[in-house]
Amino acid sequence: MDKGQPRSSQLIIFEDGTLYHVDLRRSDNIPPNLLLVGAADRVDLIGSHFDEIVFRHHNKARPEFYTVAGTYKERPVAVMSIGIGPGPMDIAINELHALFEYDHVLNSWTKNRPRVNIIRVGTCGTSLPEIPAGSFAISKYTIGLDNLGTYYPLPLTHTYSSSIGIRARIEKRFLETSIGKTNPLSYCAKAHPSAVKALLRSAVQFGEINKHFFNGITTASPGFFGPEGRQIGRIATAFGPEEFRKIVQSFTVDGLKIINHEMETSVLFRLGYEHLGYNVGAICLIVDNLATDEVITGKEAAEKMSTCIKVALDSLVILSKE
Repeated sequence: MDKGQPRSSQLIIFEDGTLYHVDLRRSDNIPPNLLLVGAADRVDLIGSHFDEIVFRHHNKARPEFYTVAGTYKERPVAVMSIGIGPGPMDIAINELHALFEYDHVLNSWTKNRPRVNIIRVGTCGTSLPEIPAGSFAISKYTIGLDNLGTYYPLPLTHTYSSSIGIRARIEKRFLETSIGKTNPLSYCAKAHPSAVKALLRSAVQFGEINKHFFNGITTASPGFFGPEGRQIGRIATAFGPEEFRKIVQSFTVDGLKIINHEMETSVLFRLGYEHLGYNVGAICLIVDNLATDEVITGKEAAEKMSTCIKVALDSLVILSKE
C-alpha cells in the first residue's frame, strides 16, 4: 500500500502517519503497555500468552520489527521485536515516542504526556559464579559500554540528583576500571523505580526471589564478543575474559553488583526513563555463566523463558493499574 511521501528527514513519517522503521501509525492503537524483545520469533511466543490477539503486523522491508497486540488479564498489551543491540533500541524508543505523542495530522506533539510502560524481555549472561544459568536478572541500573548515551546527555531534571546519587558513583567507579578506560564514553543509566518494583512483585509468585531472581547492575554492550571479554581465534581484543570477569566480580557500589551482561538496556533506560519519564525496566533470563562456563539451551531454556515472559507480562498488569 502506498504510504505517500515522508514529510521530513528528521522524524521519517509518511502522510498516513506510518513511522519508517516500526511501520506503525497511531490508528493502529498500539497500547502503551509494551514488551520489547530482540528476536522476531519471540513475538509469537509471547503472543501465545495473551488472552486474545487483536493486531499483528510484520514489517516486510525491515523484518526485525514485528508487533502483536492484544489483551492479558483483561489489560491491553503489546509485544514488539526490534533487533539486537543499542542501535535498534535507539530507533525503537524514538519512534515509539512519536507513536504515542506525535499527532501527524496536526503536525504537533501532544501536551498531555501519556503513561507508557515498557519492559524489555531477553536473554543475557553473567560473570558471577554464585548466579547459576537459568536464573533471572532484573536491572536497576545499567552501564552502557556503547557510546550512544553521549548523544543523549542527561536532562537537567536528572543531572543534579545524578551528581550525588548512586548512578554517579557507579559511573565514576566504572570509568576507573580498565574497561572504562578502554571506552571513556561509558555511562550509567537508571530503570524507572516503579518498573523495578513491579517486576520484583511479579517475580515473588514464581519462587524464592533471592534464590532465582537477582537485581542489580547490568552491562549493556555494543557487541557480543569483544565488549564482553570474549576472544575468538586470531582476533585481538582490548581485554580478555579473565580481566573482564575480575573487574565485574570485584565491582560493587552501595551493595549493588554487576549481575548480568546484555546489549540493549543502556539506551532503553537513558531514553525511556531519563528523557521521557516512561516506566521502563528489564528482566532477562541468564543463559550462560562466563565464570563457570555453564550454558542452558533447549527445553530447559524454553521453560525458563516462559517464566520470564509471565513475570514481565504480570509486571505490565501491575504498572497499568497504578
